[in-house]
Amino acid sequence: MKAALCLIILVICLGTAYCQGVSYAKTCSFCHPTAGVCSLKAGFVTCTCASGYIGNGVNCTLMSYCGSVSCCPQGYAWNTVSKACVDINECNDNTLNKCVPSSTCVNKNGIYLCNYNRSINCPTSACSYDMDCVNINGVEQCADPCLNYQTLNGSSRLATLDSAGIFQTDRYNFGWFRYNGNIGLRMIEGCVNSLKCGSAEPFSLGGKHPVIGDGIQLVTLKKNSLTGCVNSSTIPVKACSEGYYVYKFTGSLQFDVYCTDPNFTISSTIPTKAPSTTPAATTTPATTTTLATTTTPTTPTVTSLPSTSSQAPTVTSLFTSPDIFTSGRQTTVFTSPQFSSSVFTTNHPNTSSPVSGQNITVTTIKTTNTMATTSKTQLVNSTEIATLEVNQTTNIFTEVKVITPITVQVRTNSSLFQSTALFKLVDGVPLTFTNTQPPNWTGCEQAYANSQPFQSQLYNSTPVQTTTTTETTSVDGKDFRSTTTTTTTTTEEVIVAVPNSTFPETTTVIF
Repeated sequence: MKAALCLIILVICLGTAYCQGVSYAKTCSFCHPTAGVCSLKAGFVTCTCASGYIGNGVNCTLMSYCGSVSCCPQGYAWNTVSKACVDINECNDNTLNKCVPSSTCVNKNGIYLCNYNRSINCPTSACSYDMDCVNINGVEQCADPCLNYQTLNGSSRLATLDSAGIFQTDRYNFGWFRYNGNIGLRMIEGCVNSLKCGSAEPFSLGGKHPVIGDGIQLVTLKKNSLTGCVNSSTIPVKACSEGYYVYKFTGSLQFDVYCTDPNFTISSTIPTKAPSTTPAATTTPATTTTLATTTTPTTPTVTSLPSTSSQAPTVTSLFTSPDIFTSGRQTTVFTSPQFSSSVFTTNHPNTSSPVSGQNITVTTIKTTNTMATTSKTQLVNSTEIATLEVNQTTNIFTEVKVITPITVQVRTNSSLFQSTALFKLVDGVPLTFTNTQPPNWTGCEQAYANSQPFQSQLYNSTPVQTTTTTETTSVDGKDFRSTTTTTTTTTEEVIVAVPNSTFPETTTVIF
């Protein structure tokens, strides 16, 4: 939002009470040119509107015009009877209330907050440790936030950026968010200075990020105030098996942003939770994964060499095939899950055997493939160098969950494949560098007490769903030009075996 930092104060003018706002900016030049009032602060300024005007200091409207135009700050509406801006109760408006469940909404002056409570019903029972209550097509339900999120630009909130212009705010963000772009793809851990990240007193994480397999964790925040770094509230965070983090925003009384880490890029990896120690009597998990040989990327064929003119060439294609990598065929076979009795007795005091006829088996299979292609042309000592770098990351995540009236047993497997190819043209001479990392395999088995009502109707199979997103960014410098295109394809399928049904003996996933 352009006029993002809106601090609501009460002003008495011409005998009428109305709501006035304020914007934070770097210099007075960003205040309204005629009706703006600029006040100097420690390293920044505040913009407000002069008497007789309503607005946030950047945009100011004559009070007499408010009946025909929208002049109130966000969170307020013009009242034609009282001739003033009055607070909007978003909690009573289904179109404005973005809290899920909607009952967690708490109204404040100019804003509303969502109370994050893991034990609240959604809609009839609480969600498991790795899921949250989200709104999907108008239906509140427990779902994976890694597959239900909005996006924010991570590169505009870097901890290394000095705040300039009109400061940003994350005050009005609600729900789960993922940072996109090439850098700044997660929040930064630890303290940063004030007047960074595009705001005055930004937030950062006061603890470590969770790892894949931890589920949703509450992490403490740090507020980087003008007087120092202090502890603040908490924020729900989840590490996704697809290779990114998601964060849940619930509104804020503050007007600042959450800083991102400049060192966390599209090539960074997220660790996976170490497998728990398995008791001696535990049966080896039946899930097996077979990896076929991965084909090494072949040297591309150069169809035409760029000219050696003084202008940096434009790299359109250094290869004949659109597929840089032939990743091989990865076949993952899942058989019916088998859990030993020791897993039950160790994690639940009730040692009676569950009723097998009531078991529900939920198998989730997710495959995420990310292809990032960066073409760059630059002049180095009057020599033209054209490079094309291709990074491919494929993550296969499987989860087999067995739900009984007394226990929930979960077995997960995650496989990560990474390959890089770099092609260079130096004075018309092609050079090729390739690197394929060994596959990273991890798995985990755990069991815990089932504290939720046993309702088989809450679990439903979903067919294979595929989503593809493509993002292109370009950067031009004095002696270089760089363009990066990132394409991410995610495929997910959920298979549910309920009582009186047969669990599929074998499920095969091929990519």
